[in-house]
Amino acid sequence: MDFDDTLLRGLGGAVTPQTWIGECLRVHSADGAAVVAEGSPDDAGTRAVTYTTDDTAAAVADLQYAVGIGPHAESMADGRPHAAHVHDTRDCDRWMTLVDELHRLGVVAVRTFPIGPPSRPLGTLQMHWCTGSASEVDTTAVAVVISRRLELLTPRLSPLRDRVVVDAVLDSTDDGFDHGTVNMAIGVLMARHSLAPSAAAAMLRADAYSNADSVTGRARALLDALDE
Repeated sequence: MDFDDTLLRGLGGAVTPQTWIGECLRVHSADGAAVVAEGSPDDAGTRAVTYTTDDTAAAVADLQYAVGIGPHAESMADGRPHAAHVHDTRDCDRWMTLVDELHRLGVVAVRTFPIGPPSRPLGTLQMHWCTGSASEVDTTAVAVVISRRLELLTPRLSPLRDRVVVDAVLDSTDDGFDHGTVNMAIGVLMARHSLAPSAAAAMLRADAYSNADSVTGRARALLDALDE
C-alpha cells in the first residue's frame, strides 16, 4: 500500500503514545505492537519494554530479546526497518529459531521500525501480524515519522508514587517548562543508561544545574544532539 497525505495526517493527529500506536496498527492493518527501548552498545543487555498492546506483542518482544537475532537486532544495527516472515524460506534459513517460535505464537510476520537517529537508534516499534503479510506495507514514509517519536521510549510511570517523585525532582521555576520535551529527554536517558524514571529525571535536573540552564533547556539540547 502507498502512504498518502490522509494516512500521514492520521499519524500526526494522534496525541498520546497509546493512541498513536493504535493509529499505526490501523494504518498497517497490524494485529499488535510493542515498543522496546534499548541501552547503548556500552550497556549491552539493558532494555525496557515501554508499551505493549497485548500479550502476543509482549511475547514477540521478549522472544527477539531472548534469541538475540531478528528484525529488532537488525534495526538497532543499521537504523532501518526490517521484517521477518514465517513463510519466507530466506527468513526460515537465517532465523530458524525465531521463525519457529513466531509460528508457535500464531504470528506470521513481524516488522520493526527504529526510533531515534538512524546512526544511533534508541529502540524500536515492533508490529506483528497474525494474518496477512507485512510485505504489503510501504515503510518509507512512516519510518521517518516513527523515528522521531522519542516519547514512545518513556515508560508509563506506575505506581503513582513514581510520577510524584519525578515531578518533585523536576520541580522548576522555569516559566517555559515543557513537560512533553522533558519526558522525551527522560526516555532517552532511561534507554541509554538503563535508569528508573526518577533517576533519569534526577540526572537531567543535575545537568541543568551544572550548566546554569533550565530543565527544559537541557532537555532540548539533549534531543537536538541526537540529530547531529
